[in-house]
Order: sequence, then C-alpha cells, then structure tokens
Amino acid sequence: MSAVLLRLISTTPAATFLVLIWRVLHGLLASLAVASVCLAQRQSPLSAQPVVLRVFVTVDGDAEKAANVTVDLMDALGSGGAMDRKLTGDAGDVIFRTLSGVHRIRITGPNIKPYEGDLEIARNETSHVERIRVRRAEPNGRTNETLPAGTIAALRLTVPAAARRAFEQGGEAMRRQRWQESRELFESAIREYPRYDLAYNGLGMVEAELNERDAARESFSKAIELNPDFPAAYRNLARISFAEKKYEEADTFLVKSLDGEPLNVWALSSASNAELLIHKYSDAIAHARKAHAVPHQGLAGVHIVAALALEATQQPLEAVKEYQLYLDEDPKGRDADRARKAIIRLSESAPK
Repeated sequence: MSAVLLRLISTTPAATFLVLIWRVLHGLLASLAVASVCLAQRQSPLSAQPVVLRVFVTVDGDAEKAANVTVDLMDALGSGGAMDRKLTGDAGDVIFRTLSGVHRIRITGPNIKPYEGDLEIARNETSHVERIRVRRAEPNGRTNETLPAGTIAALRLTVPAAARRAFEQGGEAMRRQRWQESRELFESAIREYPRYDLAYNGLGMVEAELNERDAARESFSKAIELNPDFPAAYRNLARISFAEKKYEEADTFLVKSLDGEPLNVWALSSASNAELLIHKYSDAIAHARKAHAVPHQGLAGVHIVAALALEATQQPLEAVKEYQLYLDEDPKGRDADRARKAIIRLSESAPK
C-alpha cells in the first residue's frame, strides 16, 4: 500500500490526492466497523464473560415505574430451563448477575400486557443497563389480536407440552454445542407444533452455527412467516446478510426489527454500519445517534461510523464531535489514534 501511495503522491494533483486518501481511509474504517459487527455476531457461548445486568421497566413511557412486576431472564431461545426470575422494586428495576451474549426477557404482572423481547450484551461489557417499556393492560382485559410489538405472540400460548419440552432440550443441547442433537430436538418440537416460531428460530441458529446459511435463512424466514413481529428473527437474517456482504438487505431486516424493538442497541449500531456502507448517510447518522441515546457500552465504534457519515455529507464540525465522543467512551480503543488524527485534520481545515 505504501508503494501505491508514493506513486499517487508523485503523479496526482494535491486536491485529487486528498480525495483519494479520504476514500482509502473511509474504506479502511468502514471495513473495520463491519468487522467489529461480525465479530460480535459470532462469539462462541464458551467465550461469554460475567456481567451485571440492570433492567429498568416503565409503563407506557418513562414516567411511571413498573414496580412489583416479574422479570424472567432466559437464554437467546427463551428456554425456561435457564430462567432467573425476579420482581422489580419501587424504581421498576431488577439486577441480574449473568453472562454476556444474547438473552431473552419476559415481563409479566398485574395491569400490564405481557412483554417478551431480546437483549444483547457485548463480551467486553462488565455491566449493562437495559430500559424496557411495557404497555398497560386494557381495562376490560381483552387482548389485541394483532399484538403490539413486545407482547407474547398468541401462537406461543398454545404450545403443547411435548413440543415445549423438546424445544427446551434443544436449547440446552445448543448451549453445550451439541449441534446435531440440538437440530434433532428443534425439528422434533416443530413436528409436534408446526407453528412454533421460536423452534424455527432456534433451528436457524444451529444451522447458522454449522455454516448452513441457506437452511438457516429458510428457518428464520419461516419463523417470521409464522410471527411477523419477531425482531430476533429479523436480526438473525441480518447477520446472514452481513456475512454475505449484502448490506442493503441487512439494513432492511434491521430496520424491520427496530419496528418491534426500537431501543435494541445492537440493531441500531448494526443498521448504522450497513447504512454507511450503502451510502445512506442520513440514516446512518440517525441510527448512530439513537444508539448513543441508550446504554451502549462496548459499542463506542458507532461514533466512528457517525463521524464518517458526517464527513461524507460535508459536516466536519459535527464529525469532530463524534470522534470526540468515541475518545470519551473508549480512549484506548482500536480506533482511538485514528479519531485523534481526524480531529486534528478536521480542526486544521475548519474555516478560521
């Protein structure tokens, strides 16, 4: 690369040279951003690290705290076998000591609609804060058949015992990395209950782990066909799209997942990454800033993505702010040196 740059320096006018250098740096940083997303997507269960998880629950917004509701912490599949259950305090919060990775949360209680959703804890986090909004139950106790995002899909309320047992055993086999056994158990759960969206999602996770991408895509798509309001399945499809460098497709899946879980920080930061790569700069900036507005420990790189998008749209002063936010959050991070150099470069070129 140094030889190429030397040839460019000797043969290219200064203004054109700077543009070429910017494109090279842009490509490098964007590639690093995507690499970090892909790494976070495929971490082995064996690499999970201890973490303190604090969950705040509010009702219909942020003003009313959801006190004395039940919070179930489960694995990514929603398996009851790995469940930790606690009641929220007066501040609407609970604290769990758990491991990094993907978890499923279920929240139930008097006067609220049941909630079920996913959260993702990065491996480098030692603590994680998750804020969840639940909906107040209707006074007459009726259930909306379309079910707002986050509530438990009706098809999950009629799962036969045999299907649920096979599903939970499949989840346990997956945690132990017994992939073939896990596959067979998820398939058994589906035979027992063909509308089991969670089992299709679990089967897809096993297939993705075994690098059977076409089969995994089909399983995740089937889960969504059964339950169109299934953010985790959309995120799993997005992971496959990232692996295949189909960034436009990944962005579509991620945006759809955010319809159901608008505060999911992994989806926000990953959407920002995808949008930078497909030059949807305004969307990349918006999603990066939404990610910053929620707890996002371990995802400081979203500010690098935002800064690159701001530079691409000729907003150097705003880009400097994003680079500085990155340094504030991760002063010894992988991109710290680049951020400092970018701040100097943009500050020197700013109008006096």
